[in-house]
Amino acid sequence: MISQKKRMMHYTYFNRAPSRAMSTTHLFALHKHSFSLMVCTPFPTITVDIISPDFVGGWSASCRTKINKANLDDLKVDRSKKGLEDVMNLFQLTARRKGLRGSSSEDLATFPKVEISALYKDGEILCGHIWVIDEEERRALLYVNASKHSRMKEDASLIGRAHYFLLWQDGLFLHQNGVDKLDLMGYREANPDPQLKGVYQWKAATHGTSEVLYHYYPIWFYVLRKFRNMLTR
Repeated sequence: MISQKKRMMHYTYFNRAPSRAMSTTHLFALHKHSFSLMVCTPFPTITVDIISPDFVGGWSASCRTKINKANLDDLKVDRSKKGLEDVMNLFQLTARRKGLRGSSSEDLATFPKVEISALYKDGEILCGHIWVIDEEERRALLYVNASKHSRMKEDASLIGRAHYFLLWQDGLFLHQNGVDKLDLMGYREANPDPQLKGVYQWKAATHGTSEVLYHYYPIWFYVLRKFRNMLTR
């Protein structure tokens, strides 16, 4: 289980035994429960088993072809603090373009363990991931998923295969560091949001396992959060 403390709220992630507490929100809980004064919402996601070193062999043929092509693109993976800064900057550009709140470095500082990966070509970042690690569950949550905005068809093709390549490299790295499962943080087969079409295709190409997790919010916080979201639309 991951525990995260913020000013107004305490959060748990992947909690197997969530409880009713008016100052605690349980995100991505692994089992469904019923609590008074708590709102439970399902969260469908997709997970990728990376126990086998050849886990990419179960991915789609198109995905594997793109990874093979990316091997020839002279791509460089950076897992340093510089990579973190570049991924966050890239993600903020995407968030502003799509009208999302985005994430900040302050959010990440409250997690016990994160891993960063940024992918570059000729010194320019193409995409990046930030994973939140649950060491007990041996599970990594894709907390930030950032891509460079493509300007032309050739650019989009490079970024697409680079993103598959980075996910593969992350799987190899994270398994070496005690992780058995990647959680790609959200997936609905019948997705109504056209902005997520490309992201969901990318996730589906892993042929991962569909799973339903659960969010538990204290009712006062759920109402406040819903009202805030309405105001920011």
